[in-house]
Amino acid sequence: MDRFTEGARRVSALALREARGLNHTALGTGHLLLGLLGEGGAAAAVLASFDLSLPGCREHVRGVEGRGTARVPGHLPFTPGAKRALAAAVREAFALGRRQVTTEHLLLGLLTEEEGLALDVLARCGARVDAVRDRAFAVLAGIELPPAWGPARLFLSHPPQDLHVAGRIADRLGDIGLPVVDDVARCDVLLAVVGPGWAPTGAVLDHVESARTRSVPVIPVLVDGAELPADRLPGTEGVPVRHETFREDVARLADAVHYARLGAG
Repeated sequence: MDRFTEGARRVSALALREARGLNHTALGTGHLLLGLLGEGGAAAAVLASFDLSLPGCREHVRGVEGRGTARVPGHLPFTPGAKRALAAAVREAFALGRRQVTTEHLLLGLLTEEEGLALDVLARCGARVDAVRDRAFAVLAGIELPPAWGPARLFLSHPPQDLHVAGRIADRLGDIGLPVVDDVARCDVLLAVVGPGWAPTGAVLDHVESARTRSVPVIPVLVDGAELPADRLPGTEGVPVRHETFREDVARLADAVHYARLGAG
């Protein structure tokens, strides 16, 4: 760590704190990503330009890796992926003629490690690796880039009987960084909440028609085993969300939102 700047060393300390806070047994690329966000330096600014937040990314890490049952005493080792990412950060710095490794180089190193959790978190938050890399290089070169493409704005359409579950889904999506708007004309993706015994109201059908007029993707959310009649929302594939696996299912829904938006763009 002698070649690392004070900020880069602080990232490692914060990553260790994140790993211990989740009772994890090793320090991986996901924890390093959280450390970059928590450090608040140049790399954190790059990530924030893609609307990535520390609480939202922490939820992704916890959602994938879970929380350990007990605090792990003693030293926490780096995972092989984290070691490779740190080595890549050093190479990035040297390749750019720098003698010290900054937080931007750490971010570039993370982006090279395909097997770690960091890239999965970025993907779930809708941040493309190539776009993040370009912006990190631009910061190092002192080049100002236009604002990045932010997360998809969602509108949840539902009949009155599904208000409660729609609210839970909206809250969870908000926790992982996907904003829910109250106007279908402002959304990038429409989520049609379909509960058991679903029958669309005129308002729901109007929302769907409005979205399709603007070429906005429509994703049915199939709650607790609900089935979507083929003649109601033809040409769409639903994402199941069950009470027993709610967090994991909403994470998959966030993935579907990301890929639907890419397809629409």
